[in-house]
Amino acid sequence: MKIKIVRRSVLQTILGEARQNGKKIVFTNGCFDILHVGHLRYLEEAKALGDVLVIGLNTDDSVRQLKGPERPFVPELERAEMLAGLSCVDYVALFNEPTAIKLIEELHPDIYAKGGDYTSLDQIPEAPTVQSYGGEIIIVPPVEGKSTSSLISRVRALTDRRRKSDGCKCVGIIPARLAATRLPNKPLLDICGKPMIQWVYEHAKEAALLDDVMVATPDEAIVQAVEAFGGKAVMTSPAHRSGTDRLAEVARGLDADVIVNIQGDEPLLDPAAVDLLTRTMIESPDVPMGSLMSVLSEEHEENDPAVVKVVTDSEGFALYFSRARIPFPRDPEAVRPRKHIGIYAYRRDFLIAYSGMLPTPLEQAESLEQLRALENGHKIRMVDTDFSPTSVDTAEDLERVREKMSDK
Repeated sequence: MKIKIVRRSVLQTILGEARQNGKKIVFTNGCFDILHVGHLRYLEEAKALGDVLVIGLNTDDSVRQLKGPERPFVPELERAEMLAGLSCVDYVALFNEPTAIKLIEELHPDIYAKGGDYTSLDQIPEAPTVQSYGGEIIIVPPVEGKSTSSLISRVRALTDRRRKSDGCKCVGIIPARLAATRLPNKPLLDICGKPMIQWVYEHAKEAALLDDVMVATPDEAIVQAVEAFGGKAVMTSPAHRSGTDRLAEVARGLDADVIVNIQGDEPLLDPAAVDLLTRTMIESPDVPMGSLMSVLSEEHEENDPAVVKVVTDSEGFALYFSRARIPFPRDPEAVRPRKHIGIYAYRRDFLIAYSGMLPTPLEQAESLEQLRALENGHKIRMVDTDFSPTSVDTAEDLERVREKMSDK
């Protein structure tokens, strides 16, 4: 039986002989924690690029460096054994560094395959090393909805439905109004036979950790539309300057511990992302406010002022939000830039106090309300997610979402 799990020094010899026989070497790497169908399809595509597929597998120590102390769920030797059991995999080698740069320097694969949410070579730390000896880099598109993080979220959601929220009452509120500047009557626009607000509401109701979901609006037409499909809506003052103020008005009359602000223009909302943020608030009772972030997946987003960027400290608390590219990429390999995902969660009492704070200089300069919390000395816990929303702000966005949803 062919031995597939090999030491790095042995692998160099094996690959040298394969090259002499005219074989093309394909290399990829990752944590491969909880092997799933997304991994399998990705590895099959990678193997089809050449003759010999080698996987660099992160050790348990390096997974903890990358993913946090609760990972990996599966020990390194078991992960290696499962990968070696796949017919498309030829060899597996463990490495203890956060990136595979040193292993690539040793092996010099002909093709470096990379999957996940990478869309450009600038995002791949190993790319300069591969390019330095003339190797080829190929980005394999991810299988939509088939990622480790989404799988973990679904597993946690099943557990959450059984033990609910440990006595912490969590309410999702969707602020909505008809007077949108760029796309009037937006919440009521039709998407595949339903008003947009209904899609958002129904996806929010699928979140396991929300005890209740409601729409907050100053418009009677929205109330009628929500009640027509069996939803709950609350009338609010038309004088509010933001959705946060609308949330605070409703929160004053609620018996709740955590309020989750769900954007009303995201008909493709992922309930697992809502649960991810809500769980963080439940498990961290001292955190006043939280939100989501994800890796910048498109190169053009880095300099797009409509895409808000965020940087955090070592514990995941926001240091700053900006419409500019942050951090500046003097060393592009040091950190992957992240974008802010506009779903927020607040302690009820903090939300009420926050809405009463006056606008701050940085908030006004960037036109980013969340900077008000930072400028007043409050912490915002940021949580990584692979959910990247498709918001509807323009007629073009609306058509794009209609196409996506009609394909499902």
